[in-house]
Amino acid sequence: MPSIDMRVRFGEGRIVVTNTTPGTPFPLGVVAEGQLLWNGKVGKWIIARTPADQEAREVGGCSDGPEVVDLEKRIYWTC
Repeated sequence: MPSIDMRVRFGEGRIVVTNTTPGTPFPLGVVAEGQLLWNGKVGKWIIARTPADQEAREVGGCSDGPEVVDLEKRIYWTC
């Protein structure tokens, strides 16, 4: 899948990822939101919906775990 630009907002320990590009595989509007936490078990920043997400052993769009963001490369990972 080709990459697309999305708007990302940070504030008060939370992250919101919004798709503003029509005609993409993602719906327009908020795609993901939650608390931005470091998951030390997998060594990745995650979009947590519950406190237990910080201890998840599986993360990423292809798992049942929380979604992943790469803050250095500016990537929101999906499956």
